[in-house]
Amino acid sequence: MSVLNFGEKLINLRKKNRLTQKELAKKIGVTPSTISKYENGTHKPPIFMLALLAETLGTTTDFLLDDVAALREKNSVNAFPLIGNPELEKWYLELPYSFSEKDLKLIKEISDVILKQSK
Repeated sequence: MSVLNFGEKLINLRKKNRLTQKELAKKIGVTPSTISKYENGTHKPPIFMLALLAETLGTTTDFLLDDVAALREKNSVNAFPLIGNPELEKWYLELPYSFSEKDLKLIKEISDVILKQSK
């Protein structure tokens, strides 16, 4: 299980929204090369740009910044026992931001099969 870095998250979200670098750049008022620099990790966006990216891509700054505590709070996971493995918890909390609806349905189907077999 690998945890995505900022650039990988940006690429995935941009593609999930069916945007090219050029289209995303135009939406947020930067050049396509700026988007490329964000995606390849040579530059980090300033905070106001981070907020604009999150809004444009339908996510949160918490997700983009790896703020697991804020993701946990927003996803109301505090009401459930926490997973003992921080990497697994982070992956779990990022599910709705990292995967398409189709992917999430497949993960649910796999989970259902595992639960059925464990009974």
